Amino acid sequence: DAVSPSGAIGLGQLMPFTAEGLAVNPWDPQDNLKGAARMLAGLLKGWQSKLDPRALALASYNAGPNLVRRLQSIPDYPETTNYVYFIGFLHHYLSRATGT
Repeated sequence: DAVSPSGAIGLGQLMPFTAEGLAVNPWDPQDNLKGAARMLAGLLKGWQSKLDPRALALASYNAGPNLVRRLQSIPDYPETTNYVYFIGFLHHYLSRATGT
């Protein structure tokens, strides 16, 4: 039942128009996460050739792909820089913990 102040819905915090484009129901937790995973996978693929594709994909997920594409970098928004840092830290920590 999570809804952000900007209108993003559910565990994956999908905007309604994004969920519609991904053909998922943002209110269904399983559908929401499938859509979020599909979106992030596409963003990662789109930034493959750049220096830090994970950070750019995360920034695109958080701030919007059009803005990141236009800037060709992580937007200097505290919410976005904190998001990229936190998820990157979490990924590093979990990778070390699981040995992957």
